[in-house]
Amino acid sequence: MSVYSIADLEKLSGVKAHTIRIWEKRYNIVEPNRTDSNIRFYDDFQLKRILNISFLIRQGLKISKIAKLNNEDIESKVREKSAVSSDSELFINDIIVSTLTFDKELFESTFAKSLKVFGFENFYEKVIIPSLNKIGFLWSSGELFPAQEHFLSNLLKQKLYAMLDSTSPQIKSDKTVLLFLPPWENHDFALIFSDIVLQSLGFNVINIGKSISTESIYECIKKIQPDFLFTTVIVGHKINEIQSFCDGITNHNHNGMFTIAGNVDLLKLVRVKGKVFSGCTEFKNYYKNLIG
Repeated sequence: MSVYSIADLEKLSGVKAHTIRIWEKRYNIVEPNRTDSNIRFYDDFQLKRILNISFLIRQGLKISKIAKLNNEDIESKVREKSAVSSDSELFINDIIVSTLTFDKELFESTFAKSLKVFGFENFYEKVIIPSLNKIGFLWSSGELFPAQEHFLSNLLKQKLYAMLDSTSPQIKSDKTVLLFLPPWENHDFALIFSDIVLQSLGFNVINIGKSISTESIYECIKKIQPDFLFTTVIVGHKINEIQSFCDGITNHNHNGMFTIAGNVDLLKLVRVKGKVFSGCTEFKNYYKNLIG
């Protein structure tokens, strides 16, 4: 069983800590556990309950009405509302819960349903990215242990690689796109996503992945001479080092168009001689127009 602070609940559910305290006192929505020094903490069951209540409120239910329901009735209401709702938050909540409780069946069903509801690009942008961000918060705050994060990463990669293997473009382009990550980036979900999108459009994709030195990336650019280069900057990093990395790619790239996406706030502080994407749809449309 994991243990969460009220700040964790606020970050994961979007419900302010002050509001959660009011719910506790006025409606007895959850009854927090207490440390010897009287500090609140919550368990997996209580987190899931708050996530469900948060979803129902966004669906228009009043907290005073929800408070009268037992947990079984709340979960029944969530199933009922989710059958006709396209609220991405519900899917995000289920992915978080499946990660924390090692519930592979819940992850599988959530992945399949949300993919069907949103389509691949919107599913990745509206469900997967926010889920990874929230899991990242738990990781950085020490509330998540490594096996939980690895559980989600492995399941997600299995799904994405299966989709990549089944990609069958209707047309083929003679244009090559080189995918790579800066040396400090640890997760390559964005590259796998990009690989799927680009291959489905018909591009020849060369994905050299993560943990590649900057010098090796330069060597690949020289040898492959790609028409386009794509990378992502997601993890918080020193701006001068991000700038140096982008400048180095530009200086060693004499043939292709440099494109980049990721943390929009970080990229606003960097001068990029190329195309900066603000989202997944813009990324796809840009490359789609090159084929069309």
